[in-house]
Amino acid sequence: MNILAKKKKADETTAKRAEKRTMESVVFDKEKSTRKKKHSANTANKKQVQKESMVQDFKEKEYKTTVEESFVQDQDFKKEKVDAELVSEKEQNFDQPKYQRAYFFPRFLAYVLDFIIVTMLSTLVLNMVPQDKNYKAYLNEYQKIQAEFMAQDITPEEYVNKSVDVIYDMDYSNVLPMIVEVIILILYYIVFQFYNKGQTLGKKLLRIRVVSNNYEDATMDQFILRSFVVPSIISKMAIIALVLFMGRETYYYGSFTVQGIQVGLIIISVFMIMYSKSGRGLHDRLAKTTVIMVD
Repeated sequence: MNILAKKKKADETTAKRAEKRTMESVVFDKEKSTRKKKHSANTANKKQVQKESMVQDFKEKEYKTTVEESFVQDQDFKKEKVDAELVSEKEQNFDQPKYQRAYFFPRFLAYVLDFIIVTMLSTLVLNMVPQDKNYKAYLNEYQKIQAEFMAQDITPEEYVNKSVDVIYDMDYSNVLPMIVEVIILILYYIVFQFYNKGQTLGKKLLRIRVVSNNYEDATMDQFILRSFVVPSIISKMAIIALVLFMGRETYYYGSFTVQGIQVGLIIISVFMIMYSKSGRGLHDRLAKTTVIMVD
């Protein structure tokens, strides 16, 4: 009996050990499988990261290549553009006649001659225009005020107070002749000069001519812009508007302001013609024109 009990106990112990080994083997297999899965996942992640890195590197190289190619193309385009401009400029210089710009003294003499011509023409026309009967009385009164001021019989303040009304009345009675004078200036300096190929009578006598900066015939718009400064048509129109629509005191100070601006613009133009490299005055630059000598 003792032997059978011992044998039975030995069999049970053996069975327990076998079961334990089986359980350990199952656990070991599970752990091994888990480790394999983790390893596979890590390997897949590494491959994905490597793939993404390779794609990113490829994109960066492609971008750099595109930028470099674009830069090279841009440089080539700029070079071709510069070469084309140089060729075009050479062709223009070859084909374009050599014009000599008109200097200050021919232009000044032409201006004086035109001023004399316009003054004579205005005098002839204005003799046919009816004049306000009070104009001469206002003119005589203003001359009397000036004489008193020069003789120091009145103070500067009294001179201004007396002149405000007289100057306004004198110019208001002279509006019609002023309008006629503006029309004559427009016809002579804009219309006649445009249809006469950029020449007034004074310019024709001095053999000079107004042209565009590209040496083509100047347009009507360009002559209009030039006339704003010389012969100051716009300032004369402004004075007419002031005397018609403004009060006495406003007209007095406004007219002197407009005349001061007019004189300043003319002086600036004279200095620009005399001393600038291009010899172009303010009115030339405004209208994009130049004055040249002609045969």
